[in-house]
Amino acid sequence: MNKVLISVLGNDQPGILATVATVINQRQGNIENLSQTLLHTVFGALLLVDIPKQETPESLQQALQEASASMGLNITVHPWHEQIADWHQNKPETQPYIISAIGPDRQGLVAEVASQLFKHGVNISNLQAIFKGGKNPMENVMVFEIDVPRATNMDELREALAEIAKRLDLEISVQHRKIFESVSTILT
Repeated sequence: MNKVLISVLGNDQPGILATVATVINQRQGNIENLSQTLLHTVFGALLLVDIPKQETPESLQQALQEASASMGLNITVHPWHEQIADWHQNKPETQPYIISAIGPDRQGLVAEVASQLFKHGVNISNLQAIFKGGKNPMENVMVFEIDVPRATNMDELREALAEIAKRLDLEISVQHRKIFESVSTILT
């Protein structure tokens, strides 16, 4: 089997995953991993797929594009030869945290927080950000799921994020994932 990475982008509508998954199945491919999201009305998905040796990324891409032609999707199939990054090869022991940031929309919010996390050796495993603009803080929210190395000084990380919060008029919360999930469960 050959591994390919498939990206699917387009206007959200019913049937996108059904169409893509059906074509993959018909061509004896196997979806190993899938991540799908909506950004406002834009659908986006990444699929890691095993395809038979006789299948090529180009022929699979053509089949996917033909099957989804009426949907107006942008589908790309790339050969995937996994190369594990140094960080993953020598991954430190980490703890899962959740950072939420709420406040007025302005240019550079994601860059500010992400850069500070990088300076502290923190890996972002998932990020959801909704920016509707304006000053209403509840319309501008970022939620980072992060892996924090145990060696990271959490007081220093919190101080650095507090400085960003003060400068950019944000409310930033840093919680261990277990605490975040427990509070969320209690509130629902």
